[in-house]
Amino acid sequence: MLKLISIFVIAFAVNASAHDDSERFVKRSVSESIEFLTLINSVNSAEAIGNAEFDLSDFRNKAQRGLDFMCPGTSLSMLRCSRLAEWNEQSASALNSFIRDLRKDDDSKFLKTPVDEKVSEFREAGARFAVLEWEVKNKFGTRQITSVAVFDGNRNVLFDTELIGFVTGIRPVSITGNDPVLDNNSPNSAAAITNQRTSNITYNYWVEGTLGSVRHYNYVRATAIVPPYITAATNDAFFNFETTQITVERRDIDPLAPPTDPCVYFGTGGTIANTYSNAVPFANRVYLSNTNDRFNNGIYQVAGANGHNWSFSFDFSVTAGPLGLGITPHQTTPDFTLTSPNFSEVKVNNYVYYYVLGNTYRALFYDGGSLQAGNFKILTGQGDSEVGSVNVSLPLQIAYWSYLILYTYSNTGVALNLSNVQYLRGDHVRQPTYRLSSTRYSIPIGQIDTLKARVTNNSSQVKLKGGSVSINVASLGDRLTLLSPATIAIDSINTNSSKEYRFVVRGNANGVVTPQANISSVGWTWPVPPDVVINNIFSIDSNITVGLTSISQTSAEIPSDYSVSQNYPNPFNPNTRIDFAIPKSGLVKVVVYDMAGREVQSLVNEHLDAGYYKADFDGSALSSGVYIYRVQSGDFSTVKKMTLVK
Repeated sequence: MLKLISIFVIAFAVNASAHDDSERFVKRSVSESIEFLTLINSVNSAEAIGNAEFDLSDFRNKAQRGLDFMCPGTSLSMLRCSRLAEWNEQSASALNSFIRDLRKDDDSKFLKTPVDEKVSEFREAGARFAVLEWEVKNKFGTRQITSVAVFDGNRNVLFDTELIGFVTGIRPVSITGNDPVLDNNSPNSAAAITNQRTSNITYNYWVEGTLGSVRHYNYVRATAIVPPYITAATNDAFFNFETTQITVERRDIDPLAPPTDPCVYFGTGGTIANTYSNAVPFANRVYLSNTNDRFNNGIYQVAGANGHNWSFSFDFSVTAGPLGLGITPHQTTPDFTLTSPNFSEVKVNNYVYYYVLGNTYRALFYDGGSLQAGNFKILTGQGDSEVGSVNVSLPLQIAYWSYLILYTYSNTGVALNLSNVQYLRGDHVRQPTYRLSSTRYSIPIGQIDTLKARVTNNSSQVKLKGGSVSINVASLGDRLTLLSPATIAIDSINTNSSKEYRFVVRGNANGVVTPQANISSVGWTWPVPPDVVINNIFSIDSNITVGLTSISQTSAEIPSDYSVSQNYPNPFNPNTRIDFAIPKSGLVKVVVYDMAGREVQSLVNEHLDAGYYKADFDGSALSSGVYIYRVQSGDFSTVKKMTLVK
């Protein structure tokens, strides 16, 4: 489509209605294509008619309108008609070929009117051919132009080989974008973790010219994904995003519309320049929402293509330090730069390769192009939050080419937002806690008691599921007899919830016992991998004494202070009595220890009212020796010695 003009160095204009590209516009030279030479030669060879008073005001107005839009500050001057000829079939055939050459890249189904019909309309309107000479100028210089025009009987210009490239305005049709949506990539649709999101934007607008118009269609779809479960220990957390579809095309084309090519580029700001040193890069941002997480050291890759047989890729390494990220390109030449203000953000100012006579452009995509950024390692921080998230914003600029000048048309706020791509930080999954307790801690022989195993799921994100809780029968020895099943299935425990599992026992023989429970093969639900399971052993919170020990209140009178009497008899064999008084109600513990400090038997471990009490101790299961008994209630505690003689 752009064969009319030689490839030249161009600059990037930042606004569709006011472009600072005047110098290049007036200094560019137009190559004379075969189709143009054939057309102008046929008109010059046709029989001339008088043109001394030919009115060119319509041509002047349309040309100036295009200059005002495309190149503000540029004016048309020295306009004259050097030759005027009646309609003839030779020139008409050449005109047909010229327009077809301009439209050769367009699918015929998008043309509003076939080229043949448009040329026939000219004939029916009594059109004439004209060779025009004129110039455009501004403060940067002047350019001489020779063009071939077609006028109707009222001297309105119907076609011109130069004006067909002039753009007079842009009119939006529609801009639609959807919020990021969850891709149903999880085996559990109710999971809280959304580790993959897809977003798309459709952008339609008309480019209007002096002689026709064309609708541009732009559709971009992108996906971002992170593994649903990651840990800092394994450093296997990778974040990736890619544009899965880029479609940019012309639609509803008038044969006389400006020969514009739609395109998309990613990033905001930046200018295309002649040399690398003059370029201002575009910026794409990828950042972690939780600043305790960061991208880990590593080598990353970005790659893409524009659908026109070119592609780009570059590698860079990132090193985390106390002042931020040190980012080093692997290329030997400075084709791009990378910076980051802190750990939680990587800003990629990427120079992507699109060459016109050695000039480097960035991130320009035509139909079928794509952009990928992958292998960003995520290292979880030390915070309490279990769910981390990566936010991605892909700013888009919608643009079109006309005579190798890039004109943008979109607001900087137009972007693909792939927000809150989440992952469960496995190193922060709060572990379950366990407690094994007893209804009574002093169990007479022959009496029944209940051991209660409580499992608490402290995670706010994932359930516990499967596995079982069981009593370690061996830990009961011959002191307690298990009456209920030894193993109970856990089923499932919701987030931030507890369940209690009960085991019934009966006192069997005198002595102290420390029951234990096992939790085994319990796992978390999605997104935690199934091979991450829990196996643990936990003991009762206080020893259980089994035997004939009994406690009784000897007086309801309330004592004025705490007191503990020496056991009687002492020495004893095998029974003795311990008297004590408590002035206020509370938890009372009476425990017997050997001289090494090991607990021998818990005589009392319960809430008692104020009063006088006695506790009986049976030492028949013990060997002769000196023992210590401690009485504790509230802030009061005292110990005494007693001697067992057999």
